[in-house]
Amino acid sequence: MLRYLSSILVFIFFTGFILSCEQPGTPPAREKNKNENVLRYDVSAPFTSLNPTYVYASGSNHIFPLLYSYLFVPNANGELEPDLALKWTYDSESFTWTIHLRKDALFHNKHPVTSRDVQYALEGVLKNNRPALFSLIDRIFPLSDTVICIGLKRNDPEFLQKIWDMEILPQPHEDKIDYYNHPIGSGPFRFKYRKGEKEVCLEANKDYFHGRPSIDRVVFYFQPDKEKSWTRVLSGETDIAQEISPKNYEMMKQYGKRYYFDLYPLRWYTILLYNTTDPLFSDPRVRLAFSYAIDRAYIVKKILRGFGRIAVGPMGVDSPYHNPEVQPIPYNPKKGLALLKQAGWSYDHEGRYLEKGGKGFEFTILVFKESQIEKKVAQYLQICLNDLGIKVRLQSVPFEELKRRYYRNNQFQAVLTELRGVYRDPEFLKQSWSFDRPKRSEAGSFEDPEVTRLICQALDEKDPFKQKALFYKIDARIQALQPGTFLFHKTAIDVMSKRFKLPFPFSLTHEGIYRLRYASLKSG
Repeated sequence: MLRYLSSILVFIFFTGFILSCEQPGTPPAREKNKNENVLRYDVSAPFTSLNPTYVYASGSNHIFPLLYSYLFVPNANGELEPDLALKWTYDSESFTWTIHLRKDALFHNKHPVTSRDVQYALEGVLKNNRPALFSLIDRIFPLSDTVICIGLKRNDPEFLQKIWDMEILPQPHEDKIDYYNHPIGSGPFRFKYRKGEKEVCLEANKDYFHGRPSIDRVVFYFQPDKEKSWTRVLSGETDIAQEISPKNYEMMKQYGKRYYFDLYPLRWYTILLYNTTDPLFSDPRVRLAFSYAIDRAYIVKKILRGFGRIAVGPMGVDSPYHNPEVQPIPYNPKKGLALLKQAGWSYDHEGRYLEKGGKGFEFTILVFKESQIEKKVAQYLQICLNDLGIKVRLQSVPFEELKRRYYRNNQFQAVLTELRGVYRDPEFLKQSWSFDRPKRSEAGSFEDPEVTRLICQALDEKDPFKQKALFYKIDARIQALQPGTFLFHKTAIDVMSKRFKLPFPFSLTHEGIYRLRYASLKSG
């Protein structure tokens, strides 16, 4: 009854708010900002460095497509179109790509973009952020200021599709570039100012090689609370909000004339990742038992309100590398309990909690502090495992600490986080799940010699059919080991105010953000 009453009150507030925007009198913030040629953009992660060489997952990733340029960018059909590059050719005998650059592109410091800058950027970004992909390159070498070659170690006609989103930044000369306080790119907008990790402002680049953007400025705000971000869109304090909640979308979509919406399945899946070096989780039977004890269909239907899909494993839903025979672990708490008993766990004398060697099964799940949906999911996981006889503590931590404790690290017991599926570049598997000493795997330092061997074999295999079979084996092997409970892919719901005109479908994908340079303020 209380939940029903709460929904009514929220709807009344929302309806009243919308109507108040249309009544005469003192205009709300939405009207005050209506004719200001500034695009405001809420991001749910803090802004760190603005150097793409060292940033992998941060709010800064939303800024990069407008601050920097790319060699090429995919169109709506996935075909690469020129950006800094004018044309490119591939020699299948020498495995070499030859890329010709435009001559009129300038960095924000007025220096021309040259092939040496491209070499510096590709080597830096790939080496630090995608080392497995970098390992495919034999060498990168300029032929002239406007021609560069990328020689590969093996035949890969699709290689450019894997690197198109590598930002091109200038090779430092005499002065080192301060990428935190004054980054330099060649994109449609240039750096104006920042306020720590909370706010970054870009201004239109009048020297942009595609022409000055119509928008004067873009201001990015770190807004970790997506409920607040939603209300900021309604009030006109911001124009873009990412991943609003399903319940807010259901109320908001009837006002579609005011907003653009984009609904799409995330290629990142939510996982309850276990520290497999912790004695509690070293036995695969325990990890599998947890997966049987969690009803993922309930999470998708009730917590996500149907805006999501059950995860199928490490490759991701609809991944071309996913083994169709690998299915989600079904909900079966009795089978989960039987596995725990096989692993040596039994109920205490009261028949309530599981114990082994006189010690109860207790552990902590780390949760992103600012995410309301993740908190609800974590609370549900706590209930599921408590029903099994396991005591679960939830610890909310900031994004950077969460990442630090599990990313190539094992300073945790379990963490509710998101990992990227494998869609465009299978080399990413090596970073996520392969333990290649001294470098640990990104997924909580997970280590399995057979998985590492299969990944290396698959990436070296030249026969596409044999390679596909190896990827299927990897998918099945990781699913069987259950280094984490693969929970769901969210259906992301992004929203943008229609006070700006878009000549393309609204999207906050990397290429979608890139195309915001074409947006323009509506007149009147």
